Amino acid sequence: MSSYIGDIASLASTNSTTATKSKSDSLNLDMTDFLQMMVAQFQNQDPENAASTTDMLNQMVQMSMIQAITNITDAVSLSYSASLVGKEVTVGSYDSDGKLKEIVGTVTGTGSYNGSPVVFVDGVSYNMSSIMAVGRLPASKDSKDPPVSQDPKDSTAKT
Repeated sequence: MSSYIGDIASLASTNSTTATKSKSDSLNLDMTDFLQMMVAQFQNQDPENAASTTDMLNQMVQMSMIQAITNITDAVSLSYSASLVGKEVTVGSYDSDGKLKEIVGTVTGTGSYNGSPVVFVDGVSYNMSSIMAVGRLPASKDSKDPPVSQDPKDSTAKT
């Protein structure tokens, strides 16, 4: 039992990258975490019932595929956000009262923050998931007020 505790302690001490991950990354495993778990599994396996190398290889291939798909998804998201530069978008943002405010502006740049793609609309950073529409949203039939615009050239803007 004490050797098992020692193995866990040594694994925890070598896993300093996981301990320094941000809160949003704490629930995600990367390839390093997966390999460390696999090493711990090999170190603690029953010698009479050894793990199948075929199963281990299959797990490594699956983890590699998941990592590749994640990288492709990230690249596509960044590419899409880059295609929005110079275009007018409507972004949804909640104010201090919890009401949704529609902000219309031009995308001036893109990037990523904490692993999530962001766009800069008139100099302010927003998550890509905050974009409600490319262009302006049509006025709803229920609403008597048009969406709030931050464009100073728009004479119909309400504040």
